Amino acid sequence: MGYSFDIELFTKKPFVVDLELGQCHTQTLSGRLVIHLEKPEDFKIANVAVHGQIGVALNVDTKPTVVHEHLVETSTDLVAANDTDGTGAVNFPEPGTQYLPFRIDLPRPHELPPTLINKLDTHYVDWKYEIIATLQRNSIFSTPTVVKHDLILRRPIVSESESDVLTASTDMPDQFKSHLTVPSSIYLGQSALPVSVELEARHKSYIIREIHCEVVQTEIINYETRHEHPHIHNAHNPGVPCKTDSSRLVSAVKRVVNSDADIDFGRGTPIQLDVHIDNFQLIPTERGLDWLEISHVFRSTLHFMDENLEPIVTELPLFVSHEESVETEQADDVTVINAAAVGAARLMSSLMIAGAENRMLHSEKELAPEAV
Repeated sequence: MGYSFDIELFTKKPFVVDLELGQCHTQTLSGRLVIHLEKPEDFKIANVAVHGQIGVALNVDTKPTVVHEHLVETSTDLVAANDTDGTGAVNFPEPGTQYLPFRIDLPRPHELPPTLINKLDTHYVDWKYEIIATLQRNSIFSTPTVVKHDLILRRPIVSESESDVLTASTDMPDQFKSHLTVPSSIYLGQSALPVSVELEARHKSYIIREIHCEVVQTEIINYETRHEHPHIHNAHNPGVPCKTDSSRLVSAVKRVVNSDADIDFGRGTPIQLDVHIDNFQLIPTERGLDWLEISHVFRSTLHFMDENLEPIVTELPLFVSHEESVETEQADDVTVINAAAVGAARLMSSLMIAGAENRMLHSEKELAPEAV
């Protein structure tokens, strides 16, 4: 009575593409269409495409106006690659499960922003990618059948730190000494950041009252439109800017109190504490694009018993990677799904790819003319 099909992409994780580093011109994605046939079929249209769009809310005439621009639009014609007998169609003479392999080039992968950053703390810019496959029978009555999947793109940015831990020391003769040790990197799915603090008060005025620790994420966007938007006032020409510069807390504030006003607080035995990370807000470090930068710092604030003394604030850079192991990859899947759900409800709910509407694969109305 009909057929059904789906896309299988040859990646380590389903529909998750690790973008290649360097100034490579293209990156080739490989996969296949898995087609289930109830009878022999000929298809006059068989193609695979990757579409990506960015949506930007420009402040035009004091109100946000959303414009859409293509990040990537590429396709491959599987009929041309598999038409062995010159009929202008892909022929499957036998029913059952059939496979139609494909290769599709992703142009300028080093310029594509990763999808996980859709958790940005802004309503002015968002983006998405999709991989779309289309089949249409070789019949005058046929209509196209479309299958699509959200595509997750990731940029494997490498940490610049040569050490697994970072340290910061403060030494004030006859007054105070401290030594802070923090991991140089964390990964998505990691629930807490282990921190070690050594303290030595050399005068009663410098007894520590409490310690505050937190992780702060900074998001800098300076996107300029690449295309003309003639119907938008003040956006007729490319180069209209969309700027965001924000910082937000992506951890719980860990607070350790010296409740006994002990001068030996943190002396001899370091204070060990875990700073709990909010994985629904945490975004991987990003510094490979000219218009987008994501950075993180661990911040420690030491408050003294003498409130006339200024607190000592120490910040150490923190690198955030995607995940560490297979186990955390499974946790990361949840993060990806949640990121997609959050993004769908935000500004870019209008980011629909034209021609990629979902269709019922076994619609009686569609298959009726050819089922006889």
